[in-house]
Amino acid sequence: MNQSKNDLPPFVKSWKQFYYLLLLWLVLLIVLFYAFTNYFK
Repeated sequence: MNQSKNDLPPFVKSWKQFYYLLLLWLVLLIVLFYAFTNYFK
C-alpha cells in the first residue's frame, strides 16, 4: 500500500485529490482554448 502512495506527485495527498486536480486542469484548458478560438474568430 505504501508503494502506491510513493507514486503520487509531491503536491497531492491522495489519488482522489490528484484526479480532481487533473479534471480541473482539463476544464481550465477547454475554457482557455474556447476563449482563444472565439477571440481570433
